[in-house]
Amino acid sequence: MLRFSLFGIPVEVQPFFWIVIAMFGGALSISSSSDLMGTAVFMVAATASILVHEFGHALTGRRLGGGSVRIVLWAFGGLAYNEGGRFTRSQRFWMIFMGPGAGFLFLALVLVLLAVFLGPKEAVGCFSWAAFRVVPEPFITDALKEFVDPGNPNPRWWIARSLIWINFWWSLINLLPVLPLDGGQIANLWVHPQRRMFLVSAITGASMALFGFAVMGSLYVAILFGFLAYRSYQDFQSGGFR
Repeated sequence: MLRFSLFGIPVEVQPFFWIVIAMFGGALSISSSSDLMGTAVFMVAATASILVHEFGHALTGRRLGGGSVRIVLWAFGGLAYNEGGRFTRSQRFWMIFMGPGAGFLFLALVLVLLAVFLGPKEAVGCFSWAAFRVVPEPFITDALKEFVDPGNPNPRWWIARSLIWINFWWSLINLLPVLPLDGGQIANLWVHPQRRMFLVSAITGASMALFGFAVMGSLYVAILFGFLAYRSYQDFQSGGFR
């Protein structure tokens, strides 16, 4: 188990975190040294992105409500704990939102760096490809041809692609009204009674599980959101008391 402190906040990384991140990065389909490098680069990008996300929660919570803050990276991502903090509903909203918010800021930093080193046109093309796998014809340049080439051995392109994809899609998905994701916690601040929130979470989670399996072709997304939908439905049936 890895433990360290950053900005005065203790961080614990549990062993199963590495296993899940490796699997999500394609560890089960490695058949070459290039695949191995791709998985390793994805793990680095994902770990950095999840830490940025959790520090967004932790630093905002410590600033707004005080308390004792710590971060744990575990099997399905990360958790930022704030023990003893006191928050108004508005402060709690900002503490929750600044997890995905930090991810979007990290994405903006990556795009600014690409714009500085490659140019604004290339940065837009890189984002289009990394996030949507679509590059408009006017944006195809020599630099972008290197960026989109999966066989390019330069790891800087791999990590840029991973950082863009992770911080765009994971931050966006995290804002869905599914408990206990950030979007679900934000919605829970305003949706009453709570039993209604559990129903919203169950329906959204089930829809996302179906979308993940049928459209994205991702078994991981289907299992994750199917599990969250099932938990929310259980809470809905029990009236919020388990």
